[in-house]
Amino acid sequence: MKNIIKTSAIALALGSSLVSCNDFLTIDPIDKPVLETYYTTPEALRSTTMALYSSKAWSNFHMNFQWKMDMINGDMFYTYGDEGQWYFGTYTSVNPYLNEGWKGLYNIILDANSIIHDILPVCGGTITQADKDQAVGEARAFRGYCHYMLAEVWHDVPVIENNSAMIGAGQLDVPRNTQASVYRFAMEDLDAAVELLPEDTGDNYRLNKRKARALRAKLAVTMAAHKDYGYDREALYAKAAADALDVIENTQALTDIPFETLFDVESNNGPESILAIQCGVLGYSYGNARNVAWSRSSVIADQTWGAGKGPTISLQKMYDRNDKRRMWTYMTNGDYYSMLNRAGGGYTYQYVSREGGDVLEDRNEMLAHIKKYIIGKAADCDGNVGINQDAANNIYLMRLADVYLTYVEAKMATASSTSDASAMKYYNMVRQRAGVSEANSVTYEELLKERRRELAFESQTWFDTQRYRYREGDPAALELLNSGYGTGINRAAMFVPDYSKYPNIDASNENNADVYKIVDTKADGAQYDNIIINGSAFVAPIPAAVSSSSPMLSGPAVDYYAGQPEDSDTKTGN
Repeated sequence: MKNIIKTSAIALALGSSLVSCNDFLTIDPIDKPVLETYYTTPEALRSTTMALYSSKAWSNFHMNFQWKMDMINGDMFYTYGDEGQWYFGTYTSVNPYLNEGWKGLYNIILDANSIIHDILPVCGGTITQADKDQAVGEARAFRGYCHYMLAEVWHDVPVIENNSAMIGAGQLDVPRNTQASVYRFAMEDLDAAVELLPEDTGDNYRLNKRKARALRAKLAVTMAAHKDYGYDREALYAKAAADALDVIENTQALTDIPFETLFDVESNNGPESILAIQCGVLGYSYGNARNVAWSRSSVIADQTWGAGKGPTISLQKMYDRNDKRRMWTYMTNGDYYSMLNRAGGGYTYQYVSREGGDVLEDRNEMLAHIKKYIIGKAADCDGNVGINQDAANNIYLMRLADVYLTYVEAKMATASSTSDASAMKYYNMVRQRAGVSEANSVTYEELLKERRRELAFESQTWFDTQRYRYREGDPAALELLNSGYGTGINRAAMFVPDYSKYPNIDASNENNADVYKIVDTKADGAQYDNIIINGSAFVAPIPAAVSSSSPMLSGPAVDYYAGQPEDSDTKTGN
């Protein structure tokens, strides 16, 4: 059977239409004789594993789903249509973006399986065992990390280990597997990746042994956060700490890497990057769409849909006045960016900007817009922005600062705070780069807030909130979300003109912060009353398009390893 048929069939069973730029999938006909003829050189094999990193392969996920997690977590304000359901926490199984996220992650899993089960067995010629080991290591790292992300959004999801075998056995209707067994499978994949991958893969964008350890550390602290799965939590935290420390000690110091350029093309695959989706100006779905989706106006972007998006007021309140990360995370009144609108002498953000009497840019409810990942017009960045939502700056799935803060979490382990010298050293290096004061100790809640400041709009805060929920329970996690991460500002809060103090607001004073006030009820002029997220938002429903084609997904979740012997390694994640 042709591999493309095998792969597409299981994709159909999962409610997905496989989309891939994998070189292997573009060969026609794709059958065993062709495979054996094609996969005879290391270059041919590397061309296929390269596709695992590509924007095209990840496009369903990063274009249509990933940043919705920044909305549900309350970092990004946006309330329109189906996207707005994520801000209100009211998404249902028919939300189209839910299906895109599911489909996008399983696309990568199926591509990884093709490498492991269909390509590697027929490799010959000058392809060595070391070449094969690296390819399997990369594929298993991706497969494991995608299963981890699925488990954090949907919790109980199907483990897809070998779709070719499933198709051969006629197993198209798949059940959900328990979150605990998905974790176990993901850890086995990441353990294998660490063993198989070399120290150096020859390409900065590729995973190597060190980077795979970073991914494993994140999974380990997630598993360890659970109190109810019978894990040896201390052993998992120790494993995460060892992995993270190895990455930290063998990478350029974080304090030597400038934050302000991390999200520009020049930082692609630099020392901060652990794993990133590779983007280019190559057409729709081949590049980073955030420059279009998030940019404020045509003053700073050739295409723009981001006027109504912005950092929530609670997120804005998280930053100290001197925090250097702030202006590279979001833009607000008076911020100047020399790299934007170069033809106009740079860009100064104003709540309202005018040319003569005409409004060029109007204020939004947050009095701020997103800067992270915004690189401007093509003329501003040497053509690194296209006209089809395809900018060339990569999208991080994990970066070095995350590893530093994961190390702190691992050293804290099951305690509620830490003053451990090594943990505080790396916690303070994150803060040193940001230009804010150092600390002598840190609580778990303070660590989450630091992660929010550092990683805002990178779709990581949702995973952090989930770990907090596993550790402290639903009521504590809901309080964190509904209080704006402890700021006391609900996500309904917005700025409105204070006409009681300023009856006349016009071009003479519209850029004065004093003329606006924060409200969070309709009675005071807000669009919404307090928005309260409830516990149902923590576990996304299976997309309707998926469950309708695979009825077993609506049944009870089963342990993927049911009937297999349980051993201590499972409990510690080894």
